[in-house]
Amino acid sequence: MLSARRSFVLLGTSCAAFVWTAGCQTPKAAPAASASAPALKAYTASDQSASAGVPAGWQVTKGTQTVIQMTGPQGVSLSLGTTVVAQNAAFQLGQKAANGIDLAMPYSATLPQKFTMILQQSAASAGTAASQISVDSFTPLQVPATVGQCGRLVVSYDGTHGATKALALLCSLPLDAGGTYKNILLYAEAPEAAAAAAAPTAQAVFGSYRIPAAWLQKKLAPFHAATPAAGPAAGNSAAGMAAAAAMMRSTNAAAAGADVSANCFDLSVLRSTPTRLLPRSCGGTKPD
Repeated sequence: MLSARRSFVLLGTSCAAFVWTAGCQTPKAAPAASASAPALKAYTASDQSASAGVPAGWQVTKGTQTVIQMTGPQGVSLSLGTTVVAQNAAFQLGQKAANGIDLAMPYSATLPQKFTMILQQSAASAGTAASQISVDSFTPLQVPATVGQCGRLVVSYDGTHGATKALALLCSLPLDAGGTYKNILLYAEAPEAAAAAAAPTAQAVFGSYRIPAAWLQKKLAPFHAATPAAGPAAGNSAAGMAAAAAMMRSTNAAAAGADVSANCFDLSVLRSTPTRLLPRSCGGTKPD
């Protein structure tokens, strides 16, 4: 799993509300879908874990374990579904990944701070540098506590090919029993000069990204699962049967919570469903 998800040097978004702008200007609202939106060819990862549309002239470079990466003309790159596992600790630039953990990063940091640290760590891991990082805008998303915190960002920085613009959607999932937490990224980057022209194509790709429910539940699951507390030995005794029933209720509740989290992530994050159209379990007003 680690090798399949590890390549967060190119990181992807469901960011239909943003258009890249030159320099550090305030991002403008994206125009409604029109004839300028490109036609996409359906692509499904070989393991059936995710799908997305690919524009003509673009090349898919990776498609496995819910991650789809592709490159286009003029140096544009997209990565959809990257998972970065963080240990809740002080940030250490250049830290070597171990035991499936990509970096140390305080959970209490804001999402813009977390994205900046991930970007810096990604560049350091690749032997390069990302400098002069500027978060041009940040918009939090309304998601249930079981999903964690999510938000959209527009970022400028100096990368390996000079001035670069990026769109990102970052979800920082809840802390788990081992003091670690997953960060799920959708990310697109382009040279500053090409960013505005690439925006409609990038937005179309973002909006096409889908993850089947079973794979999404797995993706959102804690990196370290909670271990049930030791209790009376199972058996035919009343105490043993009560303990088994309690464990079954806990398991069923966890499964139900996973279903809700996956559904809300799909609706709120991937599909950008307006709040008024979300079910109550996802912070909306519609009955579940």
